[in-house]
Amino acid sequence: MAFYRMLTGKLLEWTVAVAVAVMSTVVFLQVVFRYVFNSPIEWSEETARILFVWITLLGTYLGVKSKSHISIESFVNYFFSAETRAGISRVLSFFLVYYFLYLFVVGISMVERTYENLTPVMLLPFSYIYVAIPIAAGLVVIYLVGQLLQHERAKVVLAGVISLALLAALYLVFVGKEYSSKSLVLVALCLIVAFIISGTPIAFALGIGSTLFLALHQKIPLVITHTRLFGGIDSFPLLAVPFFILAGELMNIGGVTHRLVALAKVLVGHVRGGLGMVVVVGEYFFSGISGSTVADVSAIGSLLIPAMKKAGYTPPNAVAIVSAATAMGILVPPCIPMVVLGGMTGISVGALFMGGFIPAIVLSVCIMILVYIQARKANLATETRPSAKEAVMALLGAIIPLMLPVIILGGIIGGAATPTEISVVAVLYALIIGVFLYKEIKAKDIIPILTRTAVFTGSVMFLVGTASTLSWVLSINQIPQVIGKLVTGLSSSPFVFLLLCNLSFVVLGAVLEGLPAMLILVPIFLPFTTQFGVNPLHFGILVVASLGIGLFLPPIGMGIYIACAFAEIDIGKAIVPFYPYLICLLVGLVIITAVPWFTLVLPSIFFK
Repeated sequence: MAFYRMLTGKLLEWTVAVAVAVMSTVVFLQVVFRYVFNSPIEWSEETARILFVWITLLGTYLGVKSKSHISIESFVNYFFSAETRAGISRVLSFFLVYYFLYLFVVGISMVERTYENLTPVMLLPFSYIYVAIPIAAGLVVIYLVGQLLQHERAKVVLAGVISLALLAALYLVFVGKEYSSKSLVLVALCLIVAFIISGTPIAFALGIGSTLFLALHQKIPLVITHTRLFGGIDSFPLLAVPFFILAGELMNIGGVTHRLVALAKVLVGHVRGGLGMVVVVGEYFFSGISGSTVADVSAIGSLLIPAMKKAGYTPPNAVAIVSAATAMGILVPPCIPMVVLGGMTGISVGALFMGGFIPAIVLSVCIMILVYIQARKANLATETRPSAKEAVMALLGAIIPLMLPVIILGGIIGGAATPTEISVVAVLYALIIGVFLYKEIKAKDIIPILTRTAVFTGSVMFLVGTASTLSWVLSINQIPQVIGKLVTGLSSSPFVFLLLCNLSFVVLGAVLEGLPAMLILVPIFLPFTTQFGVNPLHFGILVVASLGIGLFLPPIGMGIYIACAFAEIDIGKAIVPFYPYLICLLVGLVIITAVPWFTLVLPSIFFK
């Protein structure tokens, strides 16, 4: 056991941290050799993709240990006592053990079958890549079993019996019976919902539900879960995800946030309700650097909510403003959902990045108008207008961080590099700023930053893999066509179609969080954009905007819980003050839905 703890503790964290560093170095060298020396490194892409798979799967295990995988616990917390929640958690742990045991067993068979198949460039056996699945799954199983054994033996046995009884009931009711494939899909979806509202991490709920569908169907090989999982992860364009995560981590630790906030104060701090507007403007700046909504609400909330409380804003109102601003910020590139959306649909990531700027301004203006109105009603004091010297100093302090989005967009628009390649340049830029210029990133910070990048990457990409499996299950059963007929039967208006899409993404984005909702719904709605004459890029921006709003939709949106934590208030106190801002966001969403020009004008200029 001591050896296991050593292997899966600091040693594993160092291993994934080094893997992230090596992957970043390999892709950066590819950029240098391709564009400087005009001599591409043939093995670089393959090496980076192999490391990406291993980082994702080992990061998945580390995410289980640190409870970093996205889950919805508000339902069980509200309806059940602590003792009942603990019992539910033990039953769910058994289901996770069964799922990862399945991944382990079938993963071993995949390793055996792919040993003689070689990668195209380095001629390595594919089994060297596929073995990451059983290794990560085995580590998760050992960890979960170890956690179960820490509970009272009688309670663990009872949870095991309940989980086996539920599986036996499914077997007796469905296996060998004449149920249609669509009926089994409905059963799988119901099980997924049940797992999610019970607190199971969403990625694992999708994986369990998809696997149970295949097990009950019996006519489709179970190994499809591995091939779809692996196919969802193994993608060079999606390598931009860990690099944007890493760049955001470096910028956040490197002292960027307060410099951007200082610039925002210079711009709008002297207006009535200026500090609330600083939140909006500061979020616009910071979101263009972090790429992550969770990072945004954490950074902006921790810095500005205490200051807003001192300035006379009530804690619930401060939470409402931070939540609304961060909901808007998802549209400002770089944006991880945009990277994933581009990878799954073929829409240009660069065009998505450019398409988000003006819609974000529309939502920002809506929020700032409400901030101003409320500040006048509350008669909040205004701050003094900054001097010219203060303005210049704030601008000089923020101009270097603000160059990062310029580098990213300039590289993509100019065709100098792909989003993946430019994202690793962003990592180098953020590292230089934090270590050598601001000197706020110390040597001791590097390994934790790289490890957090691997954990976040595992959480995101494992979710992409399991959602890919579910999307495949829905597709072969023609569920998108069924939903499409319902949508087209309601109206032939493109505007109404987009409003229905917005509503779907807002609601499901609140229930499932952004990425899983996008991964499930986009394959359903995207094919109908052609039928309704909707530009796919416009559709994509509306998807991202809707998901941003859904993340803060009370009472279940995860983002508003994070903001409440920084204000040290219960979410119940923040719901009513947030509703006016929710209405503002929805009005802004309707405006950008009705006027595609806001989305398409910049991409049409820069991506002719």
